[in-house]
Amino acid sequence: MMRSRKIYLLVPVLCGLVAAGLSGCHAAKPREDRYPLEGQVISVAPSGTSLTVKHGDIPGFMPAMTMSYTVAKPKEAEQLRPGDKIRAELVVSDGITRMEKIVVTEKTKTEGPAPGTSKP
Repeated sequence: MMRSRKIYLLVPVLCGLVAAGLSGCHAAKPREDRYPLEGQVISVAPSGTSLTVKHGDIPGFMPAMTMSYTVAKPKEAEQLRPGDKIRAELVVSDGITRMEKIVVTEKTKTEGPAPGTSKP
């Protein structure tokens, strides 16, 4: 009788430990895949939160195309203009993409204010 009583006490403790361990699995950070992207800016959202970019192939992810992407740090897009050539990192997490580490490799030769700014 003593043995069965210990099992009854041990089962809830073990179940609690297993449940706690499994709940920790849900807190894991989602997997992020990162791809280098090179392309030309077609348009910039006035808020700088997204860019439309005509880019080349992204090996292992997608063929060349023109597509709009969310910008992780809108401050990086503040001075971008249509025509600028850029290099960036495309981050894909849970099917959602965003651009990070945006670097201008060639400024457009056209004059005019950056999007979202007014003329002096």
